[in-house]
Amino acid sequence: MNFGTDYVVLLHLGTLIAVMFFFWKDIWHILKGMLSKDMGAWRIFISLVIGTIPAAITGLLLEDWLEIYLTSNWVIGVSLIITGLLLFLTDRFPEDRTGLKEVGIKKALIIGLFQAIAIVPGLSRSGLTLFGSLLVGLKREDAFKFSFLLSIPVILGGTLLKINQITQTTGGGMGFLFAAVSGFFSLWLLRFLTKAKKLKYFAFYCWIIGILSIVIS
Repeated sequence: MNFGTDYVVLLHLGTLIAVMFFFWKDIWHILKGMLSKDMGAWRIFISLVIGTIPAAITGLLLEDWLEIYLTSNWVIGVSLIITGLLLFLTDRFPEDRTGLKEVGIKKALIIGLFQAIAIVPGLSRSGLTLFGSLLVGLKREDAFKFSFLLSIPVILGGTLLKINQITQTTGGGMGFLFAAVSGFFSLWLLRFLTKAKKLKYFAFYCWIIGILSIVIS
């Protein structure tokens, strides 16, 4: 079985299906609002587009370089420790926040920059974008939504770029199915932990794995 980059992208496609299924009501609400000329829905859509740009540019320019130079256990270990620190800090943001429709261009770019940085192996895309969303003032529920709605164009774009290789990947059906099912339940758990301010448990996990990765590097 091929466990290379193309297989990983296939697993990401399974995760994308989970995200779209989990947030289908929010996606439908945005699309329906856009068709009915709801400016709030259009603001969310434009924010998602703007937030995608930094990661798209970074991925196109640096993906090959990162795979060559930043995939060592030491780099991944340090990145996991940083991810854990940011997850730990997310529980400390105050409750009085703004809604999804108030994201705007500046805030979307800031969150998008966090997503772009997460291209480094070991840095969690969801962890960094959650932190970025809370940093710019979003409510916890809306930070969770924006973080994962922002993943849709990125994963979809990466999948389309590698569609020829993915179609040649053999034995990936079970991995794709597992990624979709586990992704859905992981989203449910992450939403609960985000709202309950208990992401520090993920932080402890990241720190343990990060330290072990550095030790064996």
